[in-house]
Amino acid sequence: MLVESPFPVEALCELVEATETRDPRRGPALSFEYVDIASICNRRFQVTKPKKIAANEAPSRARKLIRENDVIFATTRPYLKSIAMVPSYLNEQICSTGFCVLRAGPRVLPEWIYYCVTSDDFGRQVTPLMRGANYPAVTDKDVRSAKIPLPPIDEQRRIVSRINECLSRVEEINSLNESVHSESQSLTQALRYDLWQTVTQSYRCCELRDVALTVNNGLYKPKKYYGAGALFIRMFNIVDGQMSFDKEARVLATDDELKQYSLQAGDIVVSRVNSRELVGKSAVVPSLAEPAVFEAMIMRLRADTKKTIPSFLAAIMNAPQFLHNLRQRAKHAIGQSSINQDDLLSSLIPVPSMQQQSRLVEMYSAFQQAAHAVHEEGVDQAVKSACLRESILRKAFAGEL
Repeated sequence: MLVESPFPVEALCELVEATETRDPRRGPALSFEYVDIASICNRRFQVTKPKKIAANEAPSRARKLIRENDVIFATTRPYLKSIAMVPSYLNEQICSTGFCVLRAGPRVLPEWIYYCVTSDDFGRQVTPLMRGANYPAVTDKDVRSAKIPLPPIDEQRRIVSRINECLSRVEEINSLNESVHSESQSLTQALRYDLWQTVTQSYRCCELRDVALTVNNGLYKPKKYYGAGALFIRMFNIVDGQMSFDKEARVLATDDELKQYSLQAGDIVVSRVNSRELVGKSAVVPSLAEPAVFEAMIMRLRADTKKTIPSFLAAIMNAPQFLHNLRQRAKHAIGQSSINQDDLLSSLIPVPSMQQQSRLVEMYSAFQQAAHAVHEEGVDQAVKSACLRESILRKAFAGEL
């Protein structure tokens, strides 16, 4: 139950109307807009990336009809808060069965449901009901059984108006923060572009194999564990040219697997299978305090440190020009692209002297540190904005707005 509210509370099931399902393959429309969980921005609580799909290619999960002002609540991993209100342009379209569709009845405003279900207090009712290990989820019944405060409809309108007014200021902060983050990423890409231009104009190029000791694919279909075993590095851990350990997985690897697939500081991991725009992304492995192995979706390149500095090589491999050339070699299928070891090793790279590489790495690292500081400040501001939003909602439900 939402705490410290002066308003009576009721379960959502008493306030929402029945919704419909529809098989788009059997309708008259040749195509439709499809909303799945990936279509939702869980920072803004908005639909941002619906997919236009041919009706005869509709996935089996595309079955729930949505209407303007419906609230859709993702039932898989509800703690991620993939929640949105359906905009007018998606009226009569289809969403995944992974959503609980909440359609306001006469006693409640759609906006009131929307703000209630995006609050932390609502999440605390639903999240403990999750079932399943790999894809923890709740049911539609779980969501509809949760309770929300219910002031009179006129009071809902007044409070919603005040919430909108307050959150418009938060949205301004978020937009500014996202603009700064986008600029920092653009500057990083510009630096990589200029780095490539500078060294290719001044130094000879060779195939990547000439400065690599080994290239290997990773561990195929391991049994995953969370909380035990070696770190398991996946393509998700390669983020904008750096290693990210926000989504750590672990695997109980055998001694032979540890010997064959272990990572060490200075190795370069390369995304071997990914989407068309992300295949080939790479990062240098930092010093690790514990054993780590890597999945088959990525390759491990171990550089010849007598010929190249790994951090310089990784910077060059993340340059837009290198990635464009590498992706030209990729094999493309629906939804994913792939490169093999020869595609990587036969790619051309510039090779300055070790002294020049060292100087360029020093300059590049200083810029990266500045960009990282901007990114971390953005993360901090995003956390503060989320806390401010939640504070506004708590005051609203407490009757203090």
